[in-house]
Amino acid sequence: MKHLRTLLAVTVALTFLLGLSVAMRPVELPPTETSHCKEAVLTVASGTVTSSSCDGELAGRVSGLVDESVTGVADILDIGWARRVDVVIPATDSELVSLVGPAFADMAGIAIRDGSGQRVVLNRTRAAALTPLELRVLLRHEITHVATRDLTSDSAPLWLVEGFADWVAFHGLGLSLRQAAPLLRSDVSALPSDFSGAGRDLSYQQAYSIMVYLESRLGERGVVDFFLQHASMSAVDARAVDIAGWREFLRSSIG
Repeated sequence: MKHLRTLLAVTVALTFLLGLSVAMRPVELPPTETSHCKEAVLTVASGTVTSSSCDGELAGRVSGLVDESVTGVADILDIGWARRVDVVIPATDSELVSLVGPAFADMAGIAIRDGSGQRVVLNRTRAAALTPLELRVLLRHEITHVATRDLTSDSAPLWLVEGFADWVAFHGLGLSLRQAAPLLRSDVSALPSDFSGAGRDLSYQQAYSIMVYLESRLGERGVVDFFLQHASMSAVDARAVDIAGWREFLRSSIG
């Protein structure tokens, strides 16, 4: 876990909408590292998208969403950050693994910080399978991690870090809690903790639902303040969430 935190700002497995992980919906794409495919960089007002020229369709889709995604995150987070993002779409699996590591190469998108700075790395196979709405959510999720990285402890609870990023990503989409988190059940008894095992998808959705619950209590600004107050901590007392209140909220929201 410590290695994961030092390597990655955060990871995300897309489990929203239909409740299907992108890793379960592969689209077979050939590697684009060939003699006629060259590195291409698309520049927009809020960042860049670097890819193989043979991945131009996906790069174009991503670049078309970067500005609005950065603006969407910035409108919620009134903190000091660059308000830009550099997105990388590796042309081959080996290039992807070299950036994110083998354990996380199946993720649709990962925010990393290395010697080249902070970047969002997209898995071209997974990202190509996304609908426009899903791709927008993915970008906003990862951009939230980029924006808050300097304020977030390497040991901050994943339910806080991931739940907040999803909350920002879904903000303003008009989706119900059930639509955004279809795996949710109301019989919760503890904060989610399995973000790498068999319960990963459910844990992400539970973490998101905690933020929605907090918004019902604290308002939109209150959720941001809650995150900023606790993101630098290595642990958050469960009483700060009120698990009984969260459970009751889920019962009333999803049955």
